[in-house]
Amino acid sequence: MNQRFTPLLLLCTGLAFATESLAPLHFPTTAFSVEESEELDDDVYSNDLTASAEYAIADWFSLYGSTSFRFASYSYEYSTKGYVHNYCNLHVNGFNESYLGVRTLFYRSLGLDAGWRFPPGEGSQKERFHRLNAEPFVLFSATPHLLLGTALRYNTFLEDKNYRPGDEIGFKASLLWKFWWRDAEKTGWKFSEVMLYQARIQESENHNLAKNCRKMDDKYKGMKIAFALARNFRLFGAPLELGINYTINKGTLFGFETGHRIGFMLGLGPF
Repeated sequence: MNQRFTPLLLLCTGLAFATESLAPLHFPTTAFSVEESEELDDDVYSNDLTASAEYAIADWFSLYGSTSFRFASYSYEYSTKGYVHNYCNLHVNGFNESYLGVRTLFYRSLGLDAGWRFPPGEGSQKERFHRLNAEPFVLFSATPHLLLGTALRYNTFLEDKNYRPGDEIGFKASLLWKFWWRDAEKTGWKFSEVMLYQARIQESENHNLAKNCRKMDDKYKGMKIAFALARNFRLFGAPLELGINYTINKGTLFGFETGHRIGFMLGLGPF
């Protein structure tokens, strides 16, 4: 099989189920990666395996998607208020939400990232609605090895079972720094940081209730910050990447308690 089309095949097989990740803003590229991650979110501990792919059809346009499966998920509570109480709950595991999209440049460094997130499988108890996302962005090459980016974000949801989540807006900023980097071989180190602030701008509505009781009083807001360090090298001529990343989220939009996520990544590319 032609090696140029291998990432496209991997992308198509990965669109069934996916999970959205917080990655730095970048130009369209072709790459594939697999990540194993551990997460603590709202007192729930979980383990996920995620495969992601992006395929650049042209320098200005790419398709991307990812697939994630949750292998283990449990919560544990311990209390001594008047009595000793232990509680352990093994959650339902399986596929997470589906996510696919396109990244395109309109003029030099001005572009648009647009995607559709489908409801998750049994691996997620959250985000159970179709979501359309539009994210216009601007990229700035401060130096040949330092890429800065900013983006605005807008999320809207489809109504399901007479319940409609409120629309959301957000702001994203990122940097991607390559150091001790060899351009000819595309080898060296990469460090990235991404910050996302997001807020619900209208209350969700439950249309199963009386009209004066439909609003859910949930104009939540939250922030996510992600850091990643990776080493790019070549093995038998193939471009490989090994990395570690850490994400923290705070605020009621992403969870009522501070969440933590650490992942270990093996990538193929960029090509």
